[in-house]
Amino acid sequence: MATISSSPLPRYSSRPLASAPKRSGVDILRLALLGLTIYLGSIILLDFLYNVFFILTFGIFILSGVKIDRTNMPFIFYLVVYNLGALIAYQPYIDFDWSREFVIGTGFVATTAIFYCILLNEDTLKRLEIIRVAYIVGALQASVLGIIGYANIGGLGEIFSLYGRASGTFRDPNVFGPFLVLPALYLLWDLINGGRWMLIKGAIYTTLMAAILLSFSRGAWGSIIIGTALMLVQAYATSTDTRLRYRIVAGTLIAGVVMALIIVVALSIDDVAKILQDRFVLQKDYDSGPSGRFGNQKRSIPDLLTRPFGHGPNRFGLFYPENPHNVYLMAFSSYGWIGGLTFLAFIASTLYVGAKSCFMKTPFQAHSIIIFSALVPHILQGFQIDSDRWRHLFLLYGLTWGLAGVSRKWTILNRRRAVPGSVTPGSSPTNPHRPLPVATGAVRP
Repeated sequence: MATISSSPLPRYSSRPLASAPKRSGVDILRLALLGLTIYLGSIILLDFLYNVFFILTFGIFILSGVKIDRTNMPFIFYLVVYNLGALIAYQPYIDFDWSREFVIGTGFVATTAIFYCILLNEDTLKRLEIIRVAYIVGALQASVLGIIGYANIGGLGEIFSLYGRASGTFRDPNVFGPFLVLPALYLLWDLINGGRWMLIKGAIYTTLMAAILLSFSRGAWGSIIIGTALMLVQAYATSTDTRLRYRIVAGTLIAGVVMALIIVVALSIDDVAKILQDRFVLQKDYDSGPSGRFGNQKRSIPDLLTRPFGHGPNRFGLFYPENPHNVYLMAFSSYGWIGGLTFLAFIASTLYVGAKSCFMKTPFQAHSIIIFSALVPHILQGFQIDSDRWRHLFLLYGLTWGLAGVSRKWTILNRRRAVPGSVTPGSSPTNPHRPLPVATGAVRP
């Protein structure tokens, strides 16, 4: 049986039961493709590779069997209605290439989110572990190349940096920086928990933090600060172990020291210090004024209230000097009232189910806390950047809803342990007669 220790800050390792059946060739293939797809999601410079391997992985999972649980249906409903709003708003502009590409892109990332949600209905911990490791490997590669690009080592600055900012394997530093938040939180969680390979994990964490700094993305800086704070607060609040709480405080100090050291080193380099001084402001010149970013957003609201179908997909820039840099306004502008209202309801529901699963005592709790802590600042960042088609953001959406579903199912099944004829505690969320793929003690503190 799967057991949970008295400490609600578990490890997320998933060592298999000694009695668990050996994995079939199909299982191994699916896990390998899943890991490769997540890894390729870190190489946006070659984004066609991600597209191809996602389609391949999706097809293999569908053909070999994937289960949809009723807890996934609200998530699927939101994304279907959102894309239905897109199709309705798209009809008058069917000949516009940029509108067609925008609608297709939205449909694609929504499909990826649904896939990442439903794949957690089976073999949950193992698949989460594959996603975690593949994401960290991709993030480390992107970070190292970003730092190399920023330093222009070997003349690679032309490829791995943009406008004097590290961009790694991404086309935009403002996407590169936020992408690194989730793996950084996973690594900090490891540093708090202790265990093996601490020096290596500490070195990887420091590398990712340095890359976030050198991306000079204000959104990424805010995201790592908010995400770290939220994760540590939730860990402290859910823990009943005094020693563990001390370690959480120590983790806070570790994160603070690493950030401070990186900033001190960065400020000692004149070129870095100049860019930091330029970027370390809440509002730039292009943000202010009636035709600035915020001015355009303010002027667009009364206009959108008179347009049930919005301006059409990705057409905001035809009415104002540039796109709104606000996913909530963009939803109303591109997909009309149907898409905008659906998106607002989707975000509110995501925050609710994500927060709720963080406080459920399940084998998935660590993942829930870390992923939700990475997601919240991304949602906030949506007020100042167009993140409506970020692939890693839709990965976070899917994992958040998937974890909410399996956490709820696991909790319900384990509440029946004292009821005669009920399912065995720790049984699978999708099959109450099959044990979860978790070892006894695999979720200890």
